[in-house]
Amino acid sequence: MAPLFPGCDYHHWLIVMDKPGGEGATKEKMIHCYVQTLAKVLGSEEEAKKKIYNISCERYFGFGCEIDEETSNKLEGLPGVLFVLPDSYVDPEHKDYGGELFVNGEIVQRPPERQRRVQPQPQRQQDRPRYNDRTRYVRRRENTVKEG
Repeated sequence: MAPLFPGCDYHHWLIVMDKPGGEGATKEKMIHCYVQTLAKVLGSEEEAKKKIYNISCERYFGFGCEIDEETSNKLEGLPGVLFVLPDSYVDPEHKDYGGELFVNGEIVQRPPERQRRVQPQPQRQQDRPRYNDRTRYVRRRENTVKEG
């Protein structure tokens, strides 16, 4: 049977959450919330720290964890959990994942050759939304003239 999501092994899961700890929460508080969330289904914080392989506290709020599909289903519906998705951004051979690398409860700096740097691309003029598009006003005016 072909996987539902290509590139997913259904052992690596991405858990997307509401901002843990509320506005102004520190990174440490967010990570603690991630660990506590996974501990609710695994039974201990120590086990959760071993299973989480990445965290994100900036671009999105959430973490990646290595668990089976049955356990991933138990995370759905927990407070703060928005989505539980198979993680297709994994390279388990090199332990290369999106987000910050998380090993045994600690953020680990990747070697420079493994660091992913996202450079914002300058937006081209033609890619920008066209707020000065006058065609909608012309159509509206034509409709108004026809009605009157």
